[in-house]
Amino acid sequence: MAVYLTDDAVADLLPMAQAIDCVDAAFRSLAQGEALNAVRTRMAADPAVLNVMWACAPSAGVMGVKSYVTAGRGTTRGTSLALTLYSMRTGEMLALVEANRLGQIRTGAATAVASRAMANDAPAALSVYGTGFQAEYQIRALLEALPTIVEVRVVGRDAARRDAFIDRLAGEYPGLRFLPADARAAASSADILVTATNAATPLFEAQWLRPGTHINAIGSNDPRKAEIGRPVLERAGLILVDDLEVARRECGDLLANDWDLDGVGTLGELLVGARPGRTSRDQVTVFESQGLAVQDVMCGAALVARALEHGVGIRLTR
Repeated sequence: MAVYLTDDAVADLLPMAQAIDCVDAAFRSLAQGEALNAVRTRMAADPAVLNVMWACAPSAGVMGVKSYVTAGRGTTRGTSLALTLYSMRTGEMLALVEANRLGQIRTGAATAVASRAMANDAPAALSVYGTGFQAEYQIRALLEALPTIVEVRVVGRDAARRDAFIDRLAGEYPGLRFLPADARAAASSADILVTATNAATPLFEAQWLRPGTHINAIGSNDPRKAEIGRPVLERAGLILVDDLEVARRECGDLLANDWDLDGVGTLGELLVGARPGRTSRDQVTVFESQGLAVQDVMCGAALVARALEHGVGIRLTR
């Protein structure tokens, strides 16, 4: 019998540390040719777009489909994201999961995995561009994975929203410094930098970056939009994506800048030792994150196991 899990249940059942482990396993499984991940498919009917993505994770014994609708200005609204998870052994539906919170958690987890693998050791300063749907969980994931971070700078277009965002997180992490920043100050002070915006043009200049900065670019999966400019890519000594097939379709930072993807590798290849990583402390590195269904599916398998263990969720009849 399948179980229905709400966003609140997801938040309770999937701690960030476990999500990071699940997403790390997803990257490795994909790089080793075990897992399968389909490129997101979109169908538009003004004013809405239906987005569908799916994956198979044999190591977890599951496959699944994630779907959601964007409307208006292209923002996800309410409980519009859903993951349907199936057993590979029996074919039965295991779960229907509200996937708004799951999307935030697993996207943050991907950034955490990339930063552990690509950033310099013991990063202290984090800068985040954006205060929206994904930004909060980017911070949560990085603070979970990298306990040496002591300072977080936040860039936001709306000062009042930015300050409320900072105040809320500062209350939860009293030992850390949360500071508002402009685009230049954020770039010039960061050991790790995250772009999590809807921007169509670059957010900062390449010359503002400190040597050794690691950049996680998560905002653009539209080939017409770029949060980072070509000079940043040219300065980077290492650029990795979550999946090359997906990047060739969606990665605005590379596509809008007419970047040659033939020299770009995947994070999974780095994790399994099939591709070299950072070569010096001064090297600028970039991780381009589009979000993969295999991440949702691997996290979904862990969610179902914990839901059954704790008796959580609404049981669905056939």
